[in-house]
Amino acid sequence: MYLGAVMTNPSYVCHVRGVCRPCMVPGPDHLRRSLLARFVTLAVALVAVAVVLLVPRAAFASSYTIKTPEVTESRAEWHIKVRIDLSKAPAMMHTPMRFTFSKEAVDERAIMTKGGEPQHHRVVLETAAKQIVSLDVDFADPSGKVFKSTYFEFDLARKDGYFEAGEYTVVLSGTDGDIGAAQKLVLKGDNPPVYRGSMDFAGDPKDAKKKGPKMESVSSGIDGGSQVAQNDTPSSAGPASTDVVASGPAPDMVPKGAFNATSEEESVKDHPSGCGCVVAGADGWAGGTLGAGAAALLGLAVVTRRSRRRRASRR
Repeated sequence: MYLGAVMTNPSYVCHVRGVCRPCMVPGPDHLRRSLLARFVTLAVALVAVAVVLLVPRAAFASSYTIKTPEVTESRAEWHIKVRIDLSKAPAMMHTPMRFTFSKEAVDERAIMTKGGEPQHHRVVLETAAKQIVSLDVDFADPSGKVFKSTYFEFDLARKDGYFEAGEYTVVLSGTDGDIGAAQKLVLKGDNPPVYRGSMDFAGDPKDAKKKGPKMESVSSGIDGGSQVAQNDTPSSAGPASTDVVASGPAPDMVPKGAFNATSEEESVKDHPSGCGCVVAGADGWAGGTLGAGAAALLGLAVVTRRSRRRRASRR
């Protein structure tokens, strides 16, 4: 019956395993199953490639985690604990690393009114100030064996001037670059209060009535001040046995003969000033002057006489 139906009806398709026996043409169910099998095989291959490429990187990548994301201040310090995981054990037991702290916000204690209590305000900084802390991280145990992971603890002190209660972003760097992603850290504590109220520049009205600086009488004992030493008051007490007592009249400080002229002073008493020369035949300044005047008159008379003679001869 089966063979007769097939032979009498060529368009009849036998779906034995999805293939028509007389014509060996794939049926619609066979095509759908083949496409689904190929899609599943391709998906499995892609997942396998992703596992091979991504899993090793995630398993062996360096990272670090802050175990104390929020720390309360104790004796002006904050105790920080971190875990560091490297891709492999470092070459040194003590590896130098650098923690970079970026201050994002500050917990401000603001006094809004005069005499009021401080209030906590979260102040976000426009420009994050950074601070670098370099530390040597220990990756070895007491026996000296070096591991690729370690727990590390250190302290942050307020006295350094940078750290205060607030929010920070921490980046860890090693010899090969940054380690892991940035971590958030919150330092809790009481910062010094800051007055944010209005400033009152008006003084006390009582002090306004007083003009000029406030002068006060202060006696520090450094100088005498208004006290005057009484040095001119004679003392009634006599000299002690160890004091030196003056006896007899005291001589003059300048001798009486100090003003008498000496023989040398007497010899130059009438000496004229100037070059020190004395005109021969003249006893003094007056005689020399008269002699010079007479010589000048005689010369003038001689010149006048000669000029008269010349005029007479010309005529």
